[in-house]
Amino acid sequence: MIGNLNVYWWQHVGAMVVVAAGRLDATSYNSLRDTLAKVAAEAPRAVLVDLNEMRVCDRNALALFPAVGAEIAIWPGIPLLLVTANEANHRMLLDYRMRRYLPVHRSIEAATDGIATPPPRRVARVDLPNGVISSGLAHEFVTEWCERWQVTAELTVSAARVATALVGNTMKHTYGPPTIRIELRRGVMSVAVYDGDPEQPHLIGPGTGTENGLTMIDHLCRAWGSARTPSGGKVVWATL
Repeated sequence: MIGNLNVYWWQHVGAMVVVAAGRLDATSYNSLRDTLAKVAAEAPRAVLVDLNEMRVCDRNALALFPAVGAEIAIWPGIPLLLVTANEANHRMLLDYRMRRYLPVHRSIEAATDGIATPPPRRVARVDLPNGVISSGLAHEFVTEWCERWQVTAELTVSAARVATALVGNTMKHTYGPPTIRIELRRGVMSVAVYDGDPEQPHLIGPGTGTENGLTMIDHLCRAWGSARTPSGGKVVWATL
């Protein structure tokens, strides 16, 4: 239960179906947004939001869905689709012109059929040990896969630096072994590091005397962010 919403999710042919039942209002808006980002963090085929049992108290709250859709389109690069057979909710989405931003379907089956074929992507993932050698192993892992994928030397160096920084932060601030996942899609390289600590990272700027790896990532990458994961930890990601 988040605010006035009861939210749960389940897997369906590679996609995650998130059911939001109850009232979407100021007390549940941010929590639902965080939950959708958390479900997307595991990089399913798509996220489908079942709105059949949801009541919207303020029409402006519907802005949540285009915002999340735009966010997860960047990373992990998956679509968000809305589903409702509820006539009132369907009419409300049409009045909002939601289809300008996101696909709207009448059933889970129709939404599943409507998931676009994703662009070709290459993915590699590895669990790292809980120790000081993890940063070096992350660097080697990314470099090796970039060479296999024939990535440019410049992008390889940058991706390896990002991986080293993210894993280094994980080793410094958490207590569990990290997992690193890299992906190449449409020429965009993403680096994501998962750990078991739910606390979100914070950018420490110049002049504080305590700059962290995220400062470099903020300057080097197209985008970066973090999200909680369904397992109770978090993922920190960056795209180049």
